[in-house]
Amino acid sequence: MPEPTPQLYCSRGFTITELVKIYARYCKDLADPEEIWIEGYDEFLFYRSDIEIRKNELTPELAAEVRRNDAIVLERAYRYLEEYEFGIGLLEDSYRCKRYPRSHWWWYVDKIHRGELPKPDLSLPV
Repeated sequence: MPEPTPQLYCSRGFTITELVKIYARYCKDLADPEEIWIEGYDEFLFYRSDIEIRKNELTPELAAEVRRNDAIVLERAYRYLEEYEFGIGLLEDSYRCKRYPRSHWWWYVDKIHRGELPKPDLSLPV
């Protein structure tokens, strides 16, 4: 089965800088050491996919910021989405496999966590 082509989540009216800032805000909340999490942070998945779709617009500084936040997602998203059950339905293959290729690894953090998929190399460019 061919990999899907994801659609943009938010309006094309957002600049890439705005998308990165929104993603960074969600990641800052995910990085909360007290894990005071609320429903709705799962939107980081969609914003990160929008960034990936538009990655050719990233400056080197924005790309570095995305990678810093990707590290937070890699470390913390599984716990938020799976263990705290805020990602119900989003991590089901019947949903994500129709919409997001595996190159959008943030949609597959559960499989990465279980060792079914390799960890992304965050030293590589976005």
